[in-house]
Amino acid sequence: MTQKFRAVNTHGYKWFGMIVGERVRERMQAAGLSQAELARRVGVAQPTIFKLIHSSKKGSAHLHRVARELGTTPAYLSGEVDDPELDAPEPPPISAEEFGWIELIRALDDQGRTALLQVAQIMATGPKPVLNSPHQGYRGE
Repeated sequence: MTQKFRAVNTHGYKWFGMIVGERVRERMQAAGLSQAELARRVGVAQPTIFKLIHSSKKGSAHLHRVARELGTTPAYLSGEVDDPELDAPEPPPISAEEFGWIELIRALDDQGRTALLQVAQIMATGPKPVLNSPHQGYRGE
């Protein structure tokens, strides 16, 4: 079985499969995304993104979704092409309502943004149970 190598600089070679991790990391940094945020957007656990970046695998079953979130293509992430924007999908258009929300958020000071974020997180995940709150017991009491 022949191993695939790819030149990365004039000093040496790296495994072809390692390009995925390097390129995912670079695109994440350019987009200002953490592993946790990328995982949330892709719909996988954060360790899945960690393994994609740090393992020597050439790809992943989630590579298409990762590429879409990073604004590139699976071909770029896997090292098949060197242009990250070649055939990359256009970002989804933002609606007028979403643009209005962005403008409102930009108008807030840091304290207002923090408060809004907390409210949004509670609304998105549901209220957390409160200790000693009234609730029904196992007998419906």
